[in-house]
Amino acid sequence: MSFPVAHLAHWYHALLYLLPILLIGAGLCWSRRRERRREREAGQGPQPPL
Repeated sequence: MSFPVAHLAHWYHALLYLLPILLIGAGLCWSRRRERRREREAGQGPQPPL
């Protein structure tokens, strides 16, 4: 049984468009977690949203 790769190029192009969006989202999540960790270590606790 062979693996069908008829439209692999379509997925490849879609991933190229999604990659920057995913990287920015991952960076924002990482930054938010790092900021919360710094606040927790400083003893302030998370700030309530405005």
